[in-house]
Amino acid sequence: MKVLNAEQTRNLEKNAVRSGISYLQLMENAGAAAARFIKKRFPVDQKHIVVLCGKGNNGGDGFVAARHLAELGAKVIVVLTEGQPGTEIAREMFEKLSGTTVKTVNYLETPEIIAPMLSSADYIVDAIYGIGFHGSVPEYLHPLFIVVKSCTATVISLDIPSGVICDTGGIEGKCIRANYTVSFTTLKNAHLLQPGKTYCGQVAVVPVGITAAMVNRQPTTLEVTEQNVARAMVKPRKPESNKGSYGRLLCVCGSVGMAGAAVLSAKAAIRCGAGLVNVALPSAIYPIVASQVVEPVYTLLNHLPNGSLSGESERNLLSFLSRSTACLIGCGLGKSAASVALVTKLLATAKCPLVIDADGINIIAEHIDILKTAKGPVIMTPHPGEMARLLKTNVADVQAHRLEYARSFAAEHNVTMVLKGAGTIAVSPEGKAFLNITGNPGMAKAGSGDVLAGMIASFVAQGVQPLTAAAGCVYLHGMAGDRCAQRLSKCAMLPSDMIEKLPELFLEIER
Repeated sequence: MKVLNAEQTRNLEKNAVRSGISYLQLMENAGAAAARFIKKRFPVDQKHIVVLCGKGNNGGDGFVAARHLAELGAKVIVVLTEGQPGTEIAREMFEKLSGTTVKTVNYLETPEIIAPMLSSADYIVDAIYGIGFHGSVPEYLHPLFIVVKSCTATVISLDIPSGVICDTGGIEGKCIRANYTVSFTTLKNAHLLQPGKTYCGQVAVVPVGITAAMVNRQPTTLEVTEQNVARAMVKPRKPESNKGSYGRLLCVCGSVGMAGAAVLSAKAAIRCGAGLVNVALPSAIYPIVASQVVEPVYTLLNHLPNGSLSGESERNLLSFLSRSTACLIGCGLGKSAASVALVTKLLATAKCPLVIDADGINIIAEHIDILKTAKGPVIMTPHPGEMARLLKTNVADVQAHRLEYARSFAAEHNVTMVLKGAGTIAVSPEGKAFLNITGNPGMAKAGSGDVLAGMIASFVAQGVQPLTAAAGCVYLHGMAGDRCAQRLSKCAMLPSDMIEKLPELFLEIER
């Protein structure tokens, strides 16, 4: 599903106008669609509805919605929050309110009457600022926003809550917190990016007369991941195929005290169909891991007294790496000097795609220049804390700029970036991004990231392109988590339970 920023939305509307529909008709359709949405979900006859209208085209949408709601029997008051409408089509829609039952008041002239009006409203429609808003709400509107926040009325925002910045989801001052947001034609960035997402409430996308073909032709750099992305990864298996047909994956994971990371990543990789999985791990944890996962082959890594790999272990590891179609490194690896040397060596040697997770990322954060030595595609899967280390910032800063930082890091370092968290983002080096909406807080447990890393590495080993594998696996990972939450509860579900849900999801995809 396409997600548009402000400029892309404007371009889409321009293309629609070129095809024969006017801006005035688009505004009429938008306001009417918003009124239908409200009527469908709530009783409106004889209900008190206050429509807050700004001076731009979002206010024009509000004028149309007010007129249609009045025709449906609602008692409607329009509040001009910034005085008279400032665009030609908004003025035309405002003039159409004359002769209707809609009452209008000017907030700038009589601000003292607004609070009682809002307090008695059943519904408040927010049409103050639209997708073009940036910066912070002016101070003279602060009292109005404070009153709206204190009201018990259901708040419905048109296109985007006023105060939210469309492209980033950022909020720099006061903001309307909506119960529902009616988005016109497509989703917008702020509907999915925090903190704006929280202020949108439930988002409904309504058509306004722009055809699906026009939307499909509109370029975008952000999409919501849907099942079709996951389905594209799972290709039919030919009758004459063998294990060599489905990739050779090297997993360099685990350390003393972190055997579970190797178990979970390997199990997930096998469940996702890799033909041959080789788990390279310290000899000391081999009995633990091998007793839990019997399908892989194992390369045992022995260390010299100084902590470095023995010559034989390094030769064996690099030999299998040269024949691998993908390599996963980092899950439970630790940050010892030997681990730093291993990550450095693999980055400089591997010609196959590398999936780097957990301690692999932490090591790179302290030695960022080694990314320049990578000979093959690199996929990195940091959580916000690891991303903060990569960027030398803090988690709050990362969370406030998730899409921006994921894109900039991917471009600067030529990697596919998977920034995990609520609304995991997968971004290619070219800036194309997928935002995921599956998953739940029950997945916030140690080991979930190991499962995802193993899944991505498995599909990359099978020849799936890095961005498709990243976005598709994040979607499936979240779906598996949602199924586990339904059956086991968010509290009790485990990362290993998600692996066991994968066959069920693959059966659905393959149908």
